[in-house]
Amino acid sequence: MNNKPAHEIRNGGVKVTIWLNEDQGKTRYSVTVSRSYKAGEEWKQTTSFLKSHLSKLSAALAQAEQWIAEREPAAAEAQAA
Repeated sequence: MNNKPAHEIRNGGVKVTIWLNEDQGKTRYSVTVSRSYKAGEEWKQTTSFLKSHLSKLSAALAQAEQWIAEREPAAAEAQAA
């Protein structure tokens, strides 16, 4: 089983991770979102976003949607063969 992401998109401290999921001959993509921040000297991650983060999150999600859309036709053709 591959636990590596298919792709990651970063925009400032916001990260969208794209995962490839194959199940019963079907290929699908899913995404997770996170935000990095520094607490003292330590870097941490959260899945909570403030209003000030939403424009970066929105842009990163739009990029993820485009990345997935560019690959879905190829995945559908490979399954049909």
